[in-house]
Amino acid sequence: MERDAWLESLELQAKNSVNRLGNELKIPMLSGSAAEVESIARSFLQTVPIALTVHVQYVNGKQQQFNHTAMDNIAIDPAILNQIKSTKTAARFSDEQLWFAKQIDYGGTSLGAVAVRYSEEAWEALAGRLLKRMFFAASLVIVLASIFVFWIAGKLSLPIEKLAAAADQVAAGDYSVRLAVQGNDEISDATKQFNHMVKELAHKERMRDAFGKYLNPKLVSEVFEGSSGHVENTTQDVTVLFADMVGFTSFSESCEPAEIVEVLNKHFEVFHRIIDYFGGHVDKYIGDAVMAVFNHPNEDTEHARHASLAAIAMTIACRKLGVLRQNGEAISFRVGLNCGQVIVGSIGAAERLEYTVIGDTVNIASRMGGLGDGGELVASRASYTRLGDGFSFDSMGKKNIKGVKDAIECGRIIVRDEATERQVLYAVALAFDLTLPSDIRLIIGDINT
Repeated sequence: MERDAWLESLELQAKNSVNRLGNELKIPMLSGSAAEVESIARSFLQTVPIALTVHVQYVNGKQQQFNHTAMDNIAIDPAILNQIKSTKTAARFSDEQLWFAKQIDYGGTSLGAVAVRYSEEAWEALAGRLLKRMFFAASLVIVLASIFVFWIAGKLSLPIEKLAAAADQVAAGDYSVRLAVQGNDEISDATKQFNHMVKELAHKERMRDAFGKYLNPKLVSEVFEGSSGHVENTTQDVTVLFADMVGFTSFSESCEPAEIVEVLNKHFEVFHRIIDYFGGHVDKYIGDAVMAVFNHPNEDTEHARHASLAAIAMTIACRKLGVLRQNGEAISFRVGLNCGQVIVGSIGAAERLEYTVIGDTVNIASRMGGLGDGGELVASRASYTRLGDGFSFDSMGKKNIKGVKDAIECGRIIVRDEATERQVLYAVALAFDLTLPSDIRLIIGDINT
């Protein structure tokens, strides 16, 4: 557009000057005065700075060319000369160069023609200025656009960064995080969906915790992780621990139901912490009794030893609680355990199943507790041999166990090693004080009751 405007202005100026030059050359060309033609042509070049060359052609074929400088000596295209013969007024005759020419007549007689080539330096200077302006404008646009894009990117990336940070919190187990929803675009839709997802995950986690209090944790985990919840029946070597209250019948007859439940829960809360500390799993509560299993579902190569430590810790914790009956006697629990093979599986009807362990090992463990007087651990000698160092066996002789053909030698398990006693006492302390570190290796020195 700028070049077209410049060319239009140049053509108007060039045509006027060429017409004027042609009029001035009529008399010299008519008289054949080459010197006067040259004088007029050179005067024209000095008067019109943008004119580079003046070419004069006589009717007889003679030609004269005058240049503004030696570098401007460019021969005119013969085709232009042929076109000039029929041109009465100045016109442009070249698309590539700025040649303007006209026919010179006098009294109806052709004297020849004159052609003038004009310079494009003015356009090149103008184009240079335009390029500088365009470059400046483009640079300004790029800078402003960059600032705008950076601002927009910040506005867009900020909620995305918040989403990413919130996702990291959720991945770490924090389901309380919520993001503010602003606007009505794709980011706000994603934020709404994220909040809904976290809400569902929190609900699912609460359900997992709730079911985990009633069902086997392995089964609960498999169900919530997308499994069908079907667990194959297997045979496994475990240690089963039973603890039931001494004289529960008389205690329940002399107390209100609310008080009975409160006393049992107080003991079971402490028992559960001890069992969990030693890697066991509370399989079920049966009235006034608790049944725990070691080496299922949590694998433990030293399950017999850990079950014995838990059982002895439970008897000490019971004495530490010091709950008294109405007659002033302290409440105590009989504790027994047994090691052996059990069947692990889902027991019950199709509409109501219980995932538990069954077998003679369970029955014998239940009978072991009944052999004690309360506040002591009773086990078979076969189970005692699997406990390792730190224990002694106070034999009670062979006992006939209901449902078992041969008599079994039973006895009280007693701690005889200082390091073993330290483990037991620390578990008891941890059951009453949850602020203590759960790793016994952090404890230095003896722990007193």
